[in-house]
Amino acid sequence: MADETVHEVRVHLTREQAPIRRAHLEMTGTDVTFGVPGWQGEHYGFPPGSVPEHPGTLDYLVASVAGCLIGTFGGTLKARGITVTGDDLVADAIGEVVVDDDNVLRLRRIIVRYTLRAAPEHREAAERCNAIHAHHCPNARSVAAAIDIVTELDYVPVGDAAGAAV
Repeated sequence: MADETVHEVRVHLTREQAPIRRAHLEMTGTDVTFGVPGWQGEHYGFPPGSVPEHPGTLDYLVASVAGCLIGTFGGTLKARGITVTGDDLVADAIGEVVVDDDNVLRLRRIIVRYTLRAAPEHREAAERCNAIHAHHCPNARSVAAAIDIVTELDYVPVGDAAGAAV
């Protein structure tokens, strides 16, 4: 095996008053606040309305994996000559959380549902891209041993082969 290059992602964390945590992303200087929204807060014993609501770490984990996946999917499309911008490619992500035998919330599956608007002649290539792109996504690859990653594609044909509106 060749020597591997190791890069670092640096984050500074502070545990504020429970359940609020703050992360400072050193690369950009961005601050992120974590909390325990809704049912997550109730699971950890916080009565509804007793603490300020912020997205939880599970929310960010789902968003991070799905955000990486849509970027990777867009890149695989572009490599095949399918350029999408704006609302041409959108996604909705759902994280399925279970309570395991140790009473720990565990993200067991992330489902990413893409809606792709592109010319009809690109459908087959787009479906092939959907079938392979998760393997090339850094975030999906990083968590795939513990979290099932599912992607679904809703293909909406627009225009005809000559580019005219249908």
